[in-house]
Amino acid sequence: MNDFSFDFPAKPNKFVPVSVAALAMTATAVVPLLNFVNCLCCAGIMGGAVLGVWVYKKNFPPGTPFSVGDGMVVGSLGGLFGGALTAFVEALTMGLFSAEFPERSREMIEQVLQKMEETGQSATELEQVRTFMENFIGSPGILFLVILIASVVLFTVFGFLGGVIGGNMFKTHVLDMGIDGTGKPQGPIS
Repeated sequence: MNDFSFDFPAKPNKFVPVSVAALAMTATAVVPLLNFVNCLCCAGIMGGAVLGVWVYKKNFPPGTPFSVGDGMVVGSLGGLFGGALTAFVEALTMGLFSAEFPERSREMIEQVLQKMEETGQSATELEQVRTFMENFIGSPGILFLVILIASVVLFTVFGFLGGVIGGNMFKTHVLDMGIDGTGKPQGPIS
């Protein structure tokens, strides 16, 4: 019976790489002009995840295997925190928690309803839209919750995909030191 055990150095902490990924994802989502890169299948979010994976791989001790799974974890966590951070930044830039937000939202609702009325919508449809918009947009807490959930889900999914891409780009091949009966190593495995 062959009993091989390898003592690889411990993997580095993920805090810095996840933070880098989250900040990069948030920047590509909220910085004007830079946010257009996300029109290409959320490339900015996936790119932020790849950047986080690269930072994580760079901190690995020599000889420590790096797998696609390591990249997926960093990308997913980066997406989770990046989505939450983006939701907070968007809420602040929208003035969601300001004293003027309720008045601004009422004005916006009236403008939308006026345009709908000009297109010939019926009174019952207009009233249904008014009720929905006043309940949804007029409530900063509900609006923030919707933005938060949507951002976290979207960023986590695309962060995961970016982590898979980064993990595949930076993974290491470890030699399988098992013996196949001939006394020779079996060669590299993925």
